[in-house]
Amino acid sequence: MKLSDLAKAANTVRANHSILVYGPPKTGKTRLLGTAAKIPEFKRIFWIDLENGSETLLHSGLTPEEMDKIVLIKVPDTRDNPRGIETVLKMFSAKTPIFICDTHGKANCSDPACKDHGIQFCLKDLTHNDIVILDSGSQLGDSALNMACAGKSVEFKPGWDEYGLQSKWLGDILSHIQAATYTNFAIITHELIVEEEVNGVNRDKIYPLVGTKAFSAKVAKYFGSVIYVEIKMGKHAAGSSSTYKPNHITGSRVNAKIENAKELDMRAIFMERGILK
Repeated sequence: MKLSDLAKAANTVRANHSILVYGPPKTGKTRLLGTAAKIPEFKRIFWIDLENGSETLLHSGLTPEEMDKIVLIKVPDTRDNPRGIETVLKMFSAKTPIFICDTHGKANCSDPACKDHGIQFCLKDLTHNDIVILDSGSQLGDSALNMACAGKSVEFKPGWDEYGLQSKWLGDILSHIQAATYTNFAIITHELIVEEEVNGVNRDKIYPLVGTKAFSAKVAKYFGSVIYVEIKMGKHAAGSSSTYKPNHITGSRVNAKIENAKELDMRAIFMERGILK
């Protein structure tokens, strides 16, 4: 196929997009992705909440109609009960619809009291006008490691096998996000600060935190746009171009520059770059 043929196809075939939003705590990451509900072209937003981010959504100025778009999937996740990685793996791998209960966030929960309280989810049934948002990637990484260490004592130190399982499970999930075959995706996560030596000078490099340091260093490859969110001069700020900050991982395959938008909004990615039409 010639590149010109691909360019023509892009005008008729609607391609899905994947976004990674990261930064320090309490800098507006959840609020930024919550603005997706304000885009009329989005019909459904499946929000997988591992960190109680729904509290932020409730106070982010969304109208009742916009809140109605958001299907909240709350998944309690702890060291002793790493439900997050278990549920998300099933959501992303199931070929048929699965039931996720509201009480436990468990896929195909066997508790009789849960049978009427939950949602049916099937990735293959989602469309270009939907988006799956996962909050957060850092918690998902912790959950994967906790599941790999299941049955061990609290003093157990993970080794090669446990970290290998963690990376495998995260890679399985992110490969679906990278392909974005059925719908759009977004992940919220925190930042990882790594000191690196360049030409004899030590400097900090900022990566999105998902799993181990090695996995975090390559996680951006799974996403179409990577956005860094911060507080700058007392205001919420964000950037998605590859030149936004030289020591931060950012960039966009659709050349989105959210830092140039008049206000921080997901329209700068999905509408201005022609993903949703």
